[in-house]
Amino acid sequence: MAYIECKVWHFQGDDDIDLKSCHGAMKAGYRFYTVKALIDTSSRENFIRRSLVDKLEMEYTEYKEKNRLEWKDKLVSTNGDDVFNDFMIIEKPKADLVLGLPWLWLREAKIDMEKQGLTIYGDFVPFC
Repeated sequence: MAYIECKVWHFQGDDDIDLKSCHGAMKAGYRFYTVKALIDTSSRENFIRRSLVDKLEMEYTEYKEKNRLEWKDKLVSTNGDDVFNDFMIIEKPKADLVLGLPWLWLREAKIDMEKQGLTIYGDFVPFC
């Protein structure tokens, strides 16, 4: 696990924009929020702080999974029906975002422990 500082953009409603197009828009200067994220390679879920969801004015839905009835919280889906972009909303996570294996896999993230960071779409992000 490692912490990074990252920028968060809001692209809700832009279902026709793929992830690499969003990445290009981010580099072009769209408005963003700087947040603290935890890279958690042991997590099979992604998590987001409720206050960040509200700040980004994102819509969320009821979380329904047969094996997790104890989770009565909400779910944010950030890219259509792709479950790898889903985030569980929690009140007090260890960081604004907890990026688990689904998020890392979808973005083909490469973790470099020697350089103390990770690479996403060719950009290196150092650990905090």
